[in-house]
Amino acid sequence: MKKNRILIVANGIIGKDPGLSGGDVRFLELAQYWLKQGQKVELLSSESAKDICRHFGIDIPIHIIPNISHKSERTTYIFRTLQTCFIQPKSLFNFEGIVYSVNDSIFDILPALRLKLSNPKKIKWAAVIHWLPPFPPWKRKKTTLFNSVLFFINERISVWLANFFADVLLPVSDSTADQMCRAHLNMKKVYPVKCGVNFSQIRNLIKTVKQKKYDLVFMKRVQPVKGIFDFIEILEKIVVLKKDLKVIIIGGDGHDAEVIKQEVLNRNLNKHVEFAGYIFDQKIKFRKLAQGKLFILPSYEENWAIAIGEAMAAGLPVISYDLPELNQIWKNHVKWIPLGNTDLFAKTIINYLEDDSKLEPEILNNLHFIKDFDWKKIALDELQILSRL
Repeated sequence: MKKNRILIVANGIIGKDPGLSGGDVRFLELAQYWLKQGQKVELLSSESAKDICRHFGIDIPIHIIPNISHKSERTTYIFRTLQTCFIQPKSLFNFEGIVYSVNDSIFDILPALRLKLSNPKKIKWAAVIHWLPPFPPWKRKKTTLFNSVLFFINERISVWLANFFADVLLPVSDSTADQMCRAHLNMKKVYPVKCGVNFSQIRNLIKTVKQKKYDLVFMKRVQPVKGIFDFIEILEKIVVLKKDLKVIIIGGDGHDAEVIKQEVLNRNLNKHVEFAGYIFDQKIKFRKLAQGKLFILPSYEENWAIAIGEAMAAGLPVISYDLPELNQIWKNHVKWIPLGNTDLFAKTIINYLEDDSKLEPEILNNLHFIKDFDWKKIALDELQILSRL
């Protein structure tokens, strides 16, 4: 296969303890396999990305746009966007190769666009598109109107810039490709791609896990749109009947996490809930995950939800709100709950926990299914698309 120089643009990794979006996890997984194929992979990001790459076993040159704050908050991302409008590392002034923007946010799109315009004949731009927010913006749930409008403007500007100037658009899932078609984007540039799991690695890591310590696992960014407040409400309904309920929440630091911790305390759920924060060490993360009985995802917005596949590979049945984007991927391998129905969600969890015989057949069925979502195959398929550029 052709050897390419691939510059990954991932400017959303900021702060002292940065949270990782699905787009960030995705490029980290792909980069590992691209390096094994002899590709020259580089990264445009912040100082925070150094430790993240180390946790994923990735040793690549990193072109730095410095952090302006150690915090990871909404205002920090706004300032990050302004930074990327004006700052480009000198080490990239004569770049030639493939620019690969990992998220459809302005702080990733603008640096990629600047590089593309600086040398259009020698640079090819591949733009990953994860999700197009609904129109009008106030259709979004569990967030403020201000955040919805800001997010919509950010996404639409980014997607249309990529539509006009990128050489290829890579929607993550067929449902995102359908959204792009309805938005009248240039479908001749569109090549849908996937997300995956490191199935063999996960199965090997969890061999030593012999005991189920947690009844429920929540592993997502700790934000309202990811259903964290619904999750707390569901817990409150369950503990009435299950006094010894044990739960772990993986993911989340900063303001939103502090709000949730206070909410847990206010509802007297603190003895039931363990906050693990972000776990960057893959060994620790998957062993924690495997110590759970059920994986819970009461999220209002998803595209692929990599965490679902990881939970399945770790041997956890999944219960989730029924989102069309997720249903198209995971089909009958997830127990679907109507959006916002916390009563039914809680009842379904209790039914599972009261009858362990329901778990084993579902676990085996999911393990067989998730084997097909292998990061290695996905990385090689995507590398074929990039090499044709």
